[in-house]
Amino acid sequence: MGKLDIVDFHTHFLPQGWEVYRVPGRPLDPLWARIGTKISDLDALIADSDAAGISRRVIGVALSMVAVPDADLGDVSRRLNDDLAATVARRPDRLFALATVDAYGGEAAAAEARRAIIGLNLSGLFLDSAKGDRLIDAPEARPVLKVAAELGVPVFLHPINPEPLSTQLSGLGRLGTRLSRGTINAAAAISLVTSGVFEELPELRVVITALGVSALALTGPFGELPSIFVDAPAGKRRHLYIDIMPSEARFIRFVTSLVGADHVLTGSDWPILGHDPTQDGLAAAFEAAGLSEHEAELIASQNARELLKGHRRDRDRLIA
Repeated sequence: MGKLDIVDFHTHFLPQGWEVYRVPGRPLDPLWARIGTKISDLDALIADSDAAGISRRVIGVALSMVAVPDADLGDVSRRLNDDLAATVARRPDRLFALATVDAYGGEAAAAEARRAIIGLNLSGLFLDSAKGDRLIDAPEARPVLKVAAELGVPVFLHPINPEPLSTQLSGLGRLGTRLSRGTINAAAAISLVTSGVFEELPELRVVITALGVSALALTGPFGELPSIFVDAPAGKRRHLYIDIMPSEARFIRFVTSLVGADHVLTGSDWPILGHDPTQDGLAAAFEAAGLSEHEAELIASQNARELLKGHRRDRDRLIA
């Protein structure tokens, strides 16, 4: 297997001047204390990318990472998206950015999504999987999803810490956190299928994280949600993508068997996980997973590049 072109679809980065939100009077979680400085260091991001052999990163920010509980999320989104665009402008050869909007903010959030994609040339949307008792199929989220479908940009559904599940599983430590976040991530994806959103918006492309795979996979053996899996009939397959972080052969084999190599992306969760998909490591994992060279190229970068190029084509059409 030759040198891979690697596009990391799952990178966290805070533009200059932004900090991780911390509850007043409560010490910052040790994990976030470790990454708090690095997550806003562009030189560190590029250096880590060079060391791993990653050609491009797709950066995104969760609103919950930076916004205080009573913040004006519309204002936060506008300022954040301006700064994300400025960050990409510093290294357009290495970065794409996803616009952050309040997915449940209705028409106002949809207007900001349109501005960020058409006006700022950002490459997709970074949305929370849920908010309170609502999943991404909620009526309030439909205007934002419609913008993504219309403009041909991907939606990255990011996990949140759902309650009361997060508290119930807190005794399991980091594994409990992953289980609770993965469950809500998968539930959000499932809601798009069962509520008919994909039928309503057939051009919608949605990416979930590796954390959501365990819950999502349970639907297969029971014959549910056949439209998201690789053996869906032609024309019926829904546009759901999954990232692979970490890059481990057994996991890659499992995910590609579920949704197909053409619906899998490379991700790192930089700098939270603390390791990147390297040239040698990713190539070895692909080989051990039994992938063909073509399948390896799809997962390493081609699927991501195909998702990310849609907005340029549709933006040019709308401006003309």
